Amino acid sequence: MSAFNLRKFFWSLLIVTLGLLLWAHNFGLVALSFNFSRDWPAIVVAAGLMGAWRALFGGKLWAPKCDCSPKERIPANARKILEEVEKGNISAEEAAEKMDEK
Repeated sequence: MSAFNLRKFFWSLLIVTLGLLLWAHNFGLVALSFNFSRDWPAIVVAAGLMGAWRALFGGKLWAPKCDCSPKERIPANARKILEEVEKGNISAEEAAEKMDEK
């Protein structure tokens, strides 16, 4: 996991706060002198949340960061079965059956 980046986190929270204020203004909850269309601040909020996520978790929205090679991510038994398929020794159906067994 990457180190926490306070600067990115601060700016992300600032963007989220700005977006929430503008959104609240558009719903009439906060009185501001701006007049924007109704829901576009949701994009600002989403951008800020994504920035905060990157600052906290290192950039990946869908999976934790891994410094390993793609081969290291595949279990050894599955790697052997895939190598057999690549060599043409077994079919894809046979490989699927072997994967289900293990």
